[in-house]
Amino acid sequence: MLKYLLQRLALIVPTLFFVSILIFGLQQLLPGDPALALAGEERSEEVLRYLRGKFHLDEPLPVRYGYWLSGVLHGDLGDSVRIQRPVTDLIVEKLPVTLQLAVMAMLVALLIGVTAGIIAARLPFRSSNGLT
Repeated sequence: MLKYLLQRLALIVPTLFFVSILIFGLQQLLPGDPALALAGEERSEEVLRYLRGKFHLDEPLPVRYGYWLSGVLHGDLGDSVRIQRPVTDLIVEKLPVTLQLAVMAMLVALLIGVTAGIIAARLPFRSSNGLT
């Protein structure tokens, strides 16, 4: 049993690694320059250099992945670009509503599924070719 558990745990590591590469890669595929988007109307070279340095956009891709992975492993998901608040705080703020919605959806699905199952079990079986 312990050997099986260790094998399963060993499979988690490469899976998480590939998922992290996928998530980081999809973020990097977004069109446009993030520094230009963050600079807004004030697009001076100073501001762009500052933003590229602050967010490590001037570093090579593997180095940026290292910074990103380090932040994720330490629980730092960064700041929201739109409202300038930590993403972790936003997730914690929205979590109760999300959990309530998920529980309600499961209850509705359970109610419909059990009701449909009881109805299906009570109805006599009739095949399409007339044989029972």
